[in-house]
Amino acid sequence: MILRIAQGTHILFRILFRAPFAFLDAANALLLFLLLPANRWRFFATACYWLCPAAILISAYHGNTDTAMAFFVLLAIWLANKGQTIGSGIAFGASFWVKLPGILALPALLVLFRRWGLRIIFLSVAFVSAFVTYLPALIQDYKIVFTNVFGYRGLILQTATGVPLWGPSVLLFSTVAPLNAWPEKYLRPALFVLEHSWSIAIAAMIVLAWLRRSRASAPEVCATIGMSYAVLFGFSDYWAFQYFAWALPFWFFLRPWFSVPAVCLTSAYLYSLHWFFSGNPWLLRKWDFLGHPDLPWSILIIRDLSVAFFFVSACLFLIRVFRRESRSTTSSLKIGAE
Repeated sequence: MILRIAQGTHILFRILFRAPFAFLDAANALLLFLLLPANRWRFFATACYWLCPAAILISAYHGNTDTAMAFFVLLAIWLANKGQTIGSGIAFGASFWVKLPGILALPALLVLFRRWGLRIIFLSVAFVSAFVTYLPALIQDYKIVFTNVFGYRGLILQTATGVPLWGPSVLLFSTVAPLNAWPEKYLRPALFVLEHSWSIAIAAMIVLAWLRRSRASAPEVCATIGMSYAVLFGFSDYWAFQYFAWALPFWFFLRPWFSVPAVCLTSAYLYSLHWFFSGNPWLLRKWDFLGHPDLPWSILIIRDLSVAFFFVSACLFLIRVFRRESRSTTSSLKIGAE
């Protein structure tokens, strides 16, 4: 359909293909503004997101669908905050039309609904909204859908010569020591952890959401989601690049010590890679990934800093919520004893 419109209007196909996701990114900025606490930094934070190179590269340059997933999750939170449970469920179910990892925001989202009756309505509507979309494909070939959609868990991205582009493996094998220099007794457990890093990250995300369950306002739920995806990026080898779109708007609900470096580092890393692979600072030349099997030291430094920052931040988020929970439990016990 887009090709036919391009042929009929003489507008380049690549412009029409990217345009919907650029508009969705504008909608993300609007929802971000509506959900942020009303203070003097609200306009500034929204402008920073709108001008963020990472957001521009993912939506307007790539035309990537991951921007839509963030939009539907933000919309679900905004509608839930307005008391529109059914509308929120439809929006959250619609996020699965794009990609399934929107479900990782579910533990935090459920906090918005204080009664189990509302939670059941929300989950039921979200399930129907998602299922109706997948039904035609399931009827045609359910095996392919289960394998390629429900069984998908991301990819380990690396150059043609095997240089990793993201994940804890960068820290272990590019920063600590090369893979062939690791003793066998340490290499086996390291590889086991990396192989199961996706499961470890999801378990940590669930724990994080549970420990922050008392923070039920819309901005706090957005902050929990931002932390959760930071944990995913920090602990897992399988998610990076366009997947930053899932979390990018939510990072603006977190403290500046995280949000500012997270936005700056991801923007610098994505832009430097695009510049390198296209061979042009304006990204106007042809993208040539296979033609650049090795990365220059400048990009490797940004990569290592980015991966290390997310890993350390993920650990800090978990440590802080554990401490707050233990303090809260101790205070409750003291009050009960008195």
